[in-house]
Amino acid sequence: MKPDPARLNLDAYPFTVEVPTRFADVDPLRHLNNVRLAEIYEEGRVRLHLAMAVEGAREKGSRTVIAQLTVRYLAEGFYPATLLAGGGVSRIGGSSYEIAQGLFQDGRCIGTCDTVLVYTREGRSAPLPETLRTQLRPYQLRA
Repeated sequence: MKPDPARLNLDAYPFTVEVPTRFADVDPLRHLNNVRLAEIYEEGRVRLHLAMAVEGAREKGSRTVIAQLTVRYLAEGFYPATLLAGGGVSRIGGSSYEIAQGLFQDGRCIGTCDTVLVYTREGRSAPLPETLRTQLRPYQLRA
């Protein structure tokens, strides 16, 4: 399944961060390994959460956990070129939200990642507090 064409444009993402590639990210075929790319998405997602101040918007005793993560590989990535990880919020639900990311190298999108995060309290899903919704809204994907 191909991603929405808008997701292939870095301008769709309200947040970007440079992530340098490492020689350790290269597989025997001399391109970036798919597992290492998942780690790069994770780095971008964590940096986005820091920018959105998600930790400070959560209620005491709550957590945000990953319920689903989907990675689409669109093209090979190479070392030593730097990657740009674009990210934004694609959906805000009742007790969950979704982070959409694109990974770019040399101006082209080499993949996308969608992560569903569930807000929990006492080990169960719980409604997203308004403070968290307020933090997420400015980071929604651009049309």
